[in-house]
Amino acid sequence: MLSNDEIDANFHELNNGWELKDGKIVKAFKFASFMKSIEFVNTVATIAEGLNHHPIITINWRTVTLSLKSFDVNSITRRDFALAKEIEKEIKSME
Repeated sequence: MLSNDEIDANFHELNNGWELKDGKIVKAFKFASFMKSIEFVNTVATIAEGLNHHPIITINWRTVTLSLKSFDVNSITRRDFALAKEIEKEIKSME
């Protein structure tokens, strides 16, 4: 588990549209089409599986919202920030 100061430090390093919401780090990604949203979800699933850390994924047409929290410890952990950083790398490569 991370302290509040560690969460703040990691969050400010990550930021880029991520929010702290209800004890999770959350970001909504918007795409040009539903199929692009699904491609992104599949990419996130592959990343998450590789890290053995899985987000909450909500798909609403062209918007995919990811919520990251380590449910085993009921807190935000380094694993959540590691996953978010990998997702950010991938989204930049998709642009």
